[in-house]
Amino acid sequence: MKLQVYMTDDCPKCMAFGKNLQEALKELNLDEKIERIDLKHAIEMNITSCPALIINGEIKSMGALLSVKELKKMLKEDM
Repeated sequence: MKLQVYMTDDCPKCMAFGKNLQEALKELNLDEKIERIDLKHAIEMNITSCPALIINGEIKSMGALLSVKELKKMLKEDM
């Protein structure tokens, strides 16, 4: 599974999202690498807000602070 995220370091919502994503991966016993994409790549993908989660090239979430439970559900769907 290819995981990509677009988030900024100065955004509290993004930082909480990152922690939730790490926890979701841990709870699912997944050791997936998370690739952070830059602004240029986000613009090319038509991402308009952060945080954004891209799984296997498909934008799954944009602008929402997802819970660990919500992230686990998304990750399971793409396993």
